[in-house]
Amino acid sequence: MENEWILWNDQEGITTWFWGLYPAGENRTRLVTRVLIKYLWNSPAVLFNLLVESADLPMMRKCLLGIKERAEARVSAS
Repeated sequence: MENEWILWNDQEGITTWFWGLYPAGENRTRLVTRVLIKYLWNSPAVLFNLLVESADLPMMRKCLLGIKERAEARVSAS
């Protein structure tokens, strides 16, 4: 398997979200995700961004564990 990736950004160029799949051995793949947010400190939206960032770690962990569970269930079913 080669590296596969998706890069998403908003129209304003404020938020970028990266998802990448990397080989991690013969029968393993590592999923990596990164989010980059440019803070506009003079905008009221900065409060929302800070709130989202504080919730991002547990939310992203749950998301990645769900993807892992579904991927492993699919492999074991075949």
